[in-house]
Amino acid sequence: MKVGAERRGFAPRPATRRSQEPGLMPTSVSTAWLFWITLCFGCFLALFTPAMFRAEALREIDLNGLDLPALGLYCMTILSALVGIRWCVFLIMSYAAMSRNEAEPLPSRDEVLPFVSILVPAHCEAACIHDALSALVRLDYPNYEVIVVDDGSDDDTWRLALPFAGMHHSEFGTSQVQVFTKPNQGKWSAHNFALRHASADLILCIDADSRIESDALRHMVRRMRDPRVGAVSGQVRVRNRKALLNLFQAFEYVLANGGQRLAQGATGSVMIVPGPIGLFRRNILLEVQQENERLNGPEDRKLPGPFSSLTFAEDFQLSLTVLALGHRVEYAPWAIAHTKAPSTTAALISQRYRWNRGAVQVLLWYFKRRARGIRSPLKLNIWLWSAVLLDYLCFPLLFFVLLAGLLMFFLNGGSLSTVLAWTAAAWMLRMMAGTLYAIAHRDDVRLSVLAPLFDFYQGTLLNCAWVMSMFDQARGAAMRW
Repeated sequence: MKVGAERRGFAPRPATRRSQEPGLMPTSVSTAWLFWITLCFGCFLALFTPAMFRAEALREIDLNGLDLPALGLYCMTILSALVGIRWCVFLIMSYAAMSRNEAEPLPSRDEVLPFVSILVPAHCEAACIHDALSALVRLDYPNYEVIVVDDGSDDDTWRLALPFAGMHHSEFGTSQVQVFTKPNQGKWSAHNFALRHASADLILCIDADSRIESDALRHMVRRMRDPRVGAVSGQVRVRNRKALLNLFQAFEYVLANGGQRLAQGATGSVMIVPGPIGLFRRNILLEVQQENERLNGPEDRKLPGPFSSLTFAEDFQLSLTVLALGHRVEYAPWAIAHTKAPSTTAALISQRYRWNRGAVQVLLWYFKRRARGIRSPLKLNIWLWSAVLLDYLCFPLLFFVLLAGLLMFFLNGGSLSTVLAWTAAAWMLRMMAGTLYAIAHRDDVRLSVLAPLFDFYQGTLLNCAWVMSMFDQARGAAMRW
């Protein structure tokens, strides 16, 4: 086995006839019919909805003049047009990325692949660390190492992980496991500690409570053939799906991965490489560390590194910094990490509360960076304004505005049948898109039947967590993980 070549990177492949690279227009045969039906239906709603609001606004002006309801209808005309165009563009870009993924073959087992270091931070993971490491030493990859860091657990995490230390052999290749323990400082410090002991040029970061599929690393490494790529995001899939709450989260992940991550991956601008599965180049992580220290000074002189303690969303901040430095961040939808989602309402709200506050902290950090005159690539700013800011700051607020508008509509004698017709159309569109994205991610298409109830899940539970997090962030309330 050519270990030296694997540690350096891809070995040269024999010259072959170069296939035509997939362009922006979708070419996937298996899902083309569903894509075109969904796109046509979405375009119809994107055109007809603003026209309907404009007609209602003109009717209101004829009856009562330019009053507050008329202005509200004009605002809804503009807003529905922008949202509809955004949705259609994202769908086209998502499907282009989907087609590209289907067209790219996995690296063959004859190809010499680069050596990879897998970082596994763990805190109080005694219930799952054995199963996690058992899966990691059987990955479909020829040569890699696993570095486990117990971050001051008060259970048996370190004791259960220790027997895995050493060399492991499987039908696919060899792996070496190192197990460390350290005082508790946080996930970011465990990552920096593990990175110090990593020897590879490619670094895979995962969560100890997640399970990555056997071929996930091969799917991600193929994207690193492009030297412009600094990081690759995998897909996060909910594995506990017995309760209705978990099924809603599973469908939410399908929509988020399909409507956002696939679209961003089409331009190499994935905004968040998730903690459960993300591959980075080591030299890019070093650039991130240098950038953080240049802007903020050393955050922790004992454990300096690219993973920062400045925010509660270190994965978002790391991804954003990689993009801001001008590198591409790709998405591998078939590189799957199965994660355990919250099973109670309280746990879900607590999780989203942390995510929302962490996202706001990262956005504030980024705009402070911009205020200091540090420029970023144009496509990063476009995605930031068209996706992240709208999703985190505007759309939750818009939900409550729509509820108020709906109430005003009924008070002014609006027809229930009209509302039901448009609601059914929105449900149908979401169901079609959810089915398309589920196929793209090899997930269960039956999740799409949750589309009619998804607004209740998103509008009540998730938006309640958003309101709580924004209120506490505005008043500067302390926060702990």
